Amino acid sequence: MAYKAIHISCDGFTSETLSFLLQENGYEGTSFEKNQLIAYCKASSFDLNKLESILKAFDIKLDKIQDIETQNWNEIWEQNFVDADIGDHIHSRAPFHPPKNVKHDIVISPKMAFGTGHHETTQLSAIALEKLDCTNKIVLDMGCGSGLLAILATQKNAKKVFAIDYDDNCINNTIENIQLNNVNNVFTIQDDSLSQVDEKVDIIVSNIVKNINLNLLPQFVDKLNADGILILCGFLDDDLDILVQESKKHGLQLTDKNTKNGWLQTQFIK
Repeated sequence: MAYKAIHISCDGFTSETLSFLLQENGYEGTSFEKNQLIAYCKASSFDLNKLESILKAFDIKLDKIQDIETQNWNEIWEQNFVDADIGDHIHSRAPFHPPKNVKHDIVISPKMAFGTGHHETTQLSAIALEKLDCTNKIVLDMGCGSGLLAILATQKNAKKVFAIDYDDNCINNTIENIQLNNVNNVFTIQDDSLSQVDEKVDIIVSNIVKNINLNLLPQFVDKLNADGILILCGFLDDDLDILVQESKKHGLQLTDKNTKNGWLQTQFIK
């Protein structure tokens, strides 16, 4: 399958925001090195007008558009993939990176999925989850991407983990990473809702875009046990008020919040 590689010169902060916006518009992976963002999209889905509209808001122009095949895409992605230290206790790395002596050393095969530990929202979500007691708990990772958060939950002794994503690339990458980390209690579900989850859970972590998180609030509350914890990420700082207002409508109480480079992570209790 042919892909388009979109090359954009920008700073690190802008690259993170652009990566998130491009994800919302069908892009399946990004890499950033030497002040250049490279974003990957299926050629059949590429929309130049939409891309230029997104970049116009940042007063940025395209450097170039490159046509590549899937095999070359993965090779380029791996060449640009660097490991990530997440907080004080988590290390996310590719199989070709050496391990680190930390509590949670997580191997992520660099493919087309997001969530490899480099974006602020993944880091904020992982740090929040790492602080929780997951022992013998049932955890749900909504928008699992690469499966990093689901794997982290198992390393924190979760009894069972549901990893859900609508994108088959993400599900396939999560399955591969589950195997790389010798995990046997993560159950993957390809869906954009929680309709296939047939039991209550103790912890939900959802690192997806704002509007989808808000739309899923009733389902999150329905699936959470009493005193269950909901970690939400994918919001900007300015979204806090509306998020708290909507959450209160569903009986959720804000217990913690953290920010990084303009991104907001919140934690609620049912």
